[in-house]
Amino acid sequence: MSSRRLMLSALLFCCSVPAAVAAELHMYAGAGLRPPVEKVISQFERETGNTVTVEYGGSGQILTRFELTKQGDLFFPGSADYVEKLRKEKQVTDSYPIVRHIPVIAVRKDKADGINSIADLAASNLRIGMGDPKAIALGRSGEVLLDASGYGDALREKVIVRAATIKHLSMYLLNGEVDAAVIGRADAMKNHDKLIILPSPEGSPEEVATLAVLSTSASPAEAKQLAEYFSSPEGIKAFTDYGFLPVRPADAH
Repeated sequence: MSSRRLMLSALLFCCSVPAAVAAELHMYAGAGLRPPVEKVISQFERETGNTVTVEYGGSGQILTRFELTKQGDLFFPGSADYVEKLRKEKQVTDSYPIVRHIPVIAVRKDKADGINSIADLAASNLRIGMGDPKAIALGRSGEVLLDASGYGDALREKVIVRAATIKHLSMYLLNGEVDAAVIGRADAMKNHDKLIILPSPEGSPEEVATLAVLSTSASPAEAKQLAEYFSSPEGIKAFTDYGFLPVRPADAH
């Protein structure tokens, strides 16, 4: 065979080998986690060439969506309880505790005169917003927070709205449609110029936002790579910069 034909054969062989194809990942994520999630994913996409589509919603909502479709690569709710539910159904291959997702009672500053404690709020005429416990993690933990305060019944009498996402609940509060609300600590800290945070009672709940790699993933290696990116010091910093608190050693199991 001539050298020219050998070169042509080699060229044809090289052209027939497919180039590496970037993975396209699909993640379900709690709406209250959106800003730091987008920051981490943007960096991940730049560094790896992979793309990530994120479907946001309340933790209960995204759980329902996954259970209906049984498709996707990663699942990132605001509470580990949702991940444990999927683990029992053998839908999880790996999980990573990322940060603590803590409910607080926030009051608008223009409505906070004389409101220095949960007891003051319970005795007031202020309107309260809560998350829907069937839809979002902070809706469930918010109910626990009210009970831990010792003023659960009095506070519930003042609840005029139960929102399906933390985003909507925060909007109701910031727009003045409610005067106080149980929202995430990170959202309250972000709006510290407009809100005050009431001291939390002993026994207040703390959720751990936990990222799971799903057994349905079509790109499990890349999904695990993204999960490890989130759990790296740089990934955690994206969340703590936003007001979330790091997990305690006991939570990182």
